[in-house]
Amino acid sequence: MANQSFIVGDAGGTNTQWRVVKNGAIQQFETIGFNAYTHNLDDLKTSIRQTFSDHISKQDPVFFYAAGVDTPRQAAETASSLQEVLGDQLLVANDLVGVARSLCGKEVGNVCILGTGANACYYDGNSVNKVSASLGYVLGDEGSGAYMGKKLMMGVFRDHFSKEVIDLFQETFHLTSHEVIQRIYHQPRPNHFLASFATFIYQHRNHPEIYQLIYSAFEDFFQAFFLKNQHPDLLFHFSGSIAYFFSDILRQVGNERGINIKTIVQSPISGLVLYHQQYD
Repeated sequence: MANQSFIVGDAGGTNTQWRVVKNGAIQQFETIGFNAYTHNLDDLKTSIRQTFSDHISKQDPVFFYAAGVDTPRQAAETASSLQEVLGDQLLVANDLVGVARSLCGKEVGNVCILGTGANACYYDGNSVNKVSASLGYVLGDEGSGAYMGKKLMMGVFRDHFSKEVIDLFQETFHLTSHEVIQRIYHQPRPNHFLASFATFIYQHRNHPEIYQLIYSAFEDFFQAFFLKNQHPDLLFHFSGSIAYFFSDILRQVGNERGINIKTIVQSPISGLVLYHQQYD
């Protein structure tokens, strides 16, 4: 085990966490995020080169888990492009696979991601089976940072929030609806822009209106992904910054639905290192 050498990466919409394992020693790096639907692989490759290219041995296996890699074709295209910087011993899989391996190992469970985006699956101990389509930040991603940011924008610019909340927002950001629309439609990574407002939401989570925004976002998540109550008796495992920082409210919503949430972590990367040390 101690002599294993490999690289593992976990990519979300905001950032990518990397661990380079060399004969038992572990180094950690962070690059820009990646989602197969919304991000450019060339940007990720540039970030890898600038961050830790000197630590990459192209003879070592690389396990890369990324948001949006939903089909074998997407995985193959992503691998083909990244081999230029990571080598030929590269395996690419969906980020749900990574979270499932990290948090469940070989045990069955319901595995969920709540970060910039949202996703969920049933994990049989070997493979993942999506319980519902994520649909991305425009059509779905309920419960995610981008979803909460969108709900905040709607509440502020449609005057659905109280003057107190709107004033708090404007004192912090000084934004007009025109500026927000321009940013979303004409600048890169609009989902990341929307998710960036999660910090403001967290800071004011005790305000009744903001609390209700968070609470309803998590209700929408369970409604969207587990409407049919697939495997409700299994334990639930969550990864992602939204799940982690709003864990008390997430657990409350889960408890009220009879959902047993076992694990909530900010990132699956440490568990992925252990998984590949144990099973590869």
